Amino acid sequence: MTPDEQTFFSAALSAGAILTGFCGTFLSFRIQREAAYHRQPALDYEEGEARDIYIGLSHFTSSFLVLILASLVTMVFGFIMPLLALAGFGIAVISVSVVTGGLVAALVLISGYFLVEMRHYHILSNRLLHDRAEWGRQNGFVAICVFVAVVLFLMIGL
Repeated sequence: MTPDEQTFFSAALSAGAILTGFCGTFLSFRIQREAAYHRQPALDYEEGEARDIYIGLSHFTSSFLVLILASLVTMVFGFIMPLLALAGFGIAVISVSVVTGGLVAALVLISGYFLVEMRHYHILSNRLLHDRAEWGRQNGFVAICVFVAVVLFLMIGL
């Protein structure tokens, strides 16, 4: 392995570990939320004991599937493959382009998770940009944040 490849796989492992942790955190949040809709503990005051009350309202939306896929892709291409490459396993499938493609696919899936969630909760709708009354006093802060982000991108990225 060349020094450039070693540097790449080290960076990819760092990025993959961060993305894997991110996906794991959101996956844990989703499972915990749906478990609370499945059953909840309640205290029986007569017996003085807690019991699980079945609610049965849990539902896993399509965004949960996207999050599962993002987690799997991130683990494989952002964690397992770079780790195997750094450990010296000469598996023909592991290459810079395969790991890069996998990490880009993982980022698309993670972004898709957020977009699907925002669409599910009706955050992304026609009202988002057209209902200025909902924005209230935050208009200036939104404009400043967007302006600073664009200026920094142009200064640093170009």
